[in-house]
Amino acid sequence: MRRHQIQQVTMNRLRLEFIRGNYCSHRLAKELKLSTITTWRYQKEFERIQEHYPEKLKDMDFYMPEPPRPHRATPLYVELMQVLPGLIRAEKPGTKAKPVWEKYHALYPNGYSYFPFKDFYYKWLAENPGFERPQLISHIPDADLKVLSKWRHGNDHRRWQIATTLHAALAGANVTQIMGKADCERKSANDWLNTYRTKGLKGFDLAPRKTNAGVVKRISERKENLVKLLHETPKLYGINRTSWTILALTEVYNRIYPVKVSYMQLSHSLKALGYSYKKSRDMLTSQDPKFREKINHIQQILQHLGPKEKFFSIDEYGPVGIRIKGGRTLKRADASPDIIPEKQKNKGYIICTAALELSTNQITHFYSLKKNTFEMIKLLDVLIAQYADQERLYLCWDAVSWHNSKILKTYIEDHNKAKTPEIKVAPLPSCTQFLNVIESVFCGLAKAVIHNSDYASTDACKTAIDLHFATRNQHFRDNPQQAGRKIWGKELVKAHFSETHHTRNRNGMSGARPI
Repeated sequence: MRRHQIQQVTMNRLRLEFIRGNYCSHRLAKELKLSTITTWRYQKEFERIQEHYPEKLKDMDFYMPEPPRPHRATPLYVELMQVLPGLIRAEKPGTKAKPVWEKYHALYPNGYSYFPFKDFYYKWLAENPGFERPQLISHIPDADLKVLSKWRHGNDHRRWQIATTLHAALAGANVTQIMGKADCERKSANDWLNTYRTKGLKGFDLAPRKTNAGVVKRISERKENLVKLLHETPKLYGINRTSWTILALTEVYNRIYPVKVSYMQLSHSLKALGYSYKKSRDMLTSQDPKFREKINHIQQILQHLGPKEKFFSIDEYGPVGIRIKGGRTLKRADASPDIIPEKQKNKGYIICTAALELSTNQITHFYSLKKNTFEMIKLLDVLIAQYADQERLYLCWDAVSWHNSKILKTYIEDHNKAKTPEIKVAPLPSCTQFLNVIESVFCGLAKAVIHNSDYASTDACKTAIDLHFATRNQHFRDNPQQAGRKIWGKELVKAHFSETHHTRNRNGMSGARPI
């Protein structure tokens, strides 16, 4: 019985009615809008199943097995079936369809073309087990079988398809069967089989992608230009937004740079740089209207820094409470994490005021009780005494109030009138702590001696910080060419100024929180 005329859900309804004993051909035909002959035929089908396969009656997918329909006895088909056994016996076991068809076509030029002949050929071989089916691949070495086994259990879909194809071909499957097992097209299966016959497994190695030096340089420049734009506010370019969108970045980028880019190119560049939209906004933009002017001024100073001139990046670390600190530690997979009490009593706190000299990568630091103008004046006195042989000292710091006070400005003016070295101030734009190079050093300090710590007193913490900075300074005195490498506490970036740097890391600076 052929069952392709009605839906599966309708056939299930008919079967359920038969199982319940409520089957009525006329009633069901009227309810399901079927012909009476259809419901009567299904009733007879269910009766046959109940008689011969009673255990299968409740299996909705089971129907009485039917023999395949025989091919119509056309003159061409009858002629082929008469001559085909003799053609196959005349060939070697395992012969493919092509050479047999060529002999058949020579005898019967008006007979079947190759493709229908091939289907009849392989069907006849399957129905007559005494004749050997042709194998697409007769042998695979043991070494190749081990590699193919890894490919079949790996996560590379292409290699899994190739391994499945070769294993199925070795087992005697034809191309049609291989297509179903490997989930591929006929052309792909044939190409893989031909590649293995001619080149072996090496033929499946993908050729290394050739990189164009010009393209690599252009992508690098695009990323640098993009980071520069992200550090500025869209309002500087006439866009009434508080934050950047990719569409706005594309518009402004194409307006100010000669090399045009598309939306998707900038999107891929942002992803490669590690940028993504977040609900909690990191301060990566500056609202300072003189942002570009101040950045250019700092870069001009560094590009023309003389041998008797020094450039300092200045900031304060802290206040840091002295208590049990958490952090990342190396533990076994089954080990439990360290427990840090939520409420602790501080044993004290420290504020570390420091200056990083960029050309020599040396840290000058001391400890303060407060962050104010007088601590900045104290730092200036320390730097003036330490670098008395210099002609000029440049000070670069962020835009907090005590870095820009009248008392500090007056002190610097009075010093420059009477003493040397001359002091020049090169302030960063507002809200650009991420450009302050010493923030990266503080991040390394926090990871090295603050995280996972439990100091008994402030003096013990100060000793650890002093040793960290002393070791760091000695290393960069001995190895000036390696200044800025990620050695001391995994500093984020090299210790030199660049407007594309983002030196501040919230996770790394988590030890420096107000108490």
